Amino acid sequence: MKKRNRTVWLTLSLITGATVAGCGTTAAAATHNSSAHSSGKTIVTFWESHSAANQQGHALAQIVKKFNQSHPGIEVEVHVTPASAKALAAVQAGDPPVMAEIGHLPQYGYERANALVNLKSFINGPNGFSSQQLHQIWPAVMQAEFTPSHQQYLFPVDIKVAEFFYNANLWKKAGLSSPPTTWSQLMADAQQIQSKTGAIGLGARLDHNDWLPLFYSNGGHYYKPGHPGQLDLNSPAMAKTIQEVSARDNASTVKILSYDTSFEDFASGKLGILENTADGYEMVREEVGGKFPVGVFSPPPGSTGHSYSLYQGLSFVIFKNASAAQQQAAWSFIKYYDSPAQQAIWSTVGGEPPISLADVPSVQKMAGSQFSANPGPNAGTAVAIKELESGHVIHKIIGPNQSEIDTVIQNQIQSVVQHKESVSQALSNMQKQATAYVSGAAVQ
Repeated sequence: MKKRNRTVWLTLSLITGATVAGCGTTAAAATHNSSAHSSGKTIVTFWESHSAANQQGHALAQIVKKFNQSHPGIEVEVHVTPASAKALAAVQAGDPPVMAEIGHLPQYGYERANALVNLKSFINGPNGFSSQQLHQIWPAVMQAEFTPSHQQYLFPVDIKVAEFFYNANLWKKAGLSSPPTTWSQLMADAQQIQSKTGAIGLGARLDHNDWLPLFYSNGGHYYKPGHPGQLDLNSPAMAKTIQEVSARDNASTVKILSYDTSFEDFASGKLGILENTADGYEMVREEVGGKFPVGVFSPPPGSTGHSYSLYQGLSFVIFKNASAAQQQAAWSFIKYYDSPAQQAIWSTVGGEPPISLADVPSVQKMAGSQFSANPGPNAGTAVAIKELESGHVIHKIIGPNQSEIDTVIQNQIQSVVQHKESVSQALSNMQKQATAYVSGAAVQ
């Protein structure tokens, strides 16, 4: 299994087209920000977490190489590392990179350290985006880039939309021909897989990937409409969600998986369906390694009649320590990355949807006749695009204390699953305990 939390330190010599892959040390390489210029070039050190050993890394390497070749005055140097955590230590040491990819929640540590450039001046500047271009970025994606005070330190890079994955061989052996369109049908399909093949029908995880989109599909609101900051968890929608999660998790056809082993369990060939993960189709396919074809489908709709999916991912940031020239050069790369031609590479090679509706035609053109094949090389991207086009994609609720709030909600749901509390008790405790953490949370 490829360890998703390993520390990998590499420098990709992208200016010459060489791509280096492998495991490295746990010590940080110097970013050399004191040398903003080298041989007449503006150097942009870029920390990102996609190893050159995976598809996203290959896609990014192609894009960076093309950028360096077409921008002779700039050289982007990529260092592969879990930047969300590592770059903050570099900030504190006074030597951060020029640019990095980080998650949404980690931005609050950087904000407190006054480390990030507010990107609004670049977005609205002469080399920025028109209002039409900004409008075409998927709404759930763009909303997640803002802090509660409406500051924008982030710009989207890596969009992962929650999907279900299935083992197409087991699917066929069980006599199934089309994805389920209701939650009850999903459970019936899992039962059929188990009875016909002997494999576990459905693998699920209890985390925000699991309960949050189901909650929205049942008509829930994380915050009370018209009352920013007031949680709305003690509701009929959350009651229905808890009941459905409890019934699912106590079913004999379901295995509860941990994050660290879920892909490995699926890749073993002994699991029919892997539920609602936003980790990406390419990551699943890489773990499977060609042992069987992997199909993709969207979450079934809830009581609203709509299927909601969860978006999460990584975003670009630019650090204040960088010189004005480096900051401008970093923004030039961000703008280049978002062009339709580069997004087509990101989606077809990297296996994730583009950041904008405007990029979809370029993705479809590059993918060709294989775009809609499911299972197929672009199945995850095609399904994710349909989910984004539906307008029923939500982003993970973000805020300084969000991890604590998520833990409260998940613990209370689990207490019902384990028959320790009634649904009404869990709802009351969830609302009370989560409200204690809500100060500073984002309103979406």
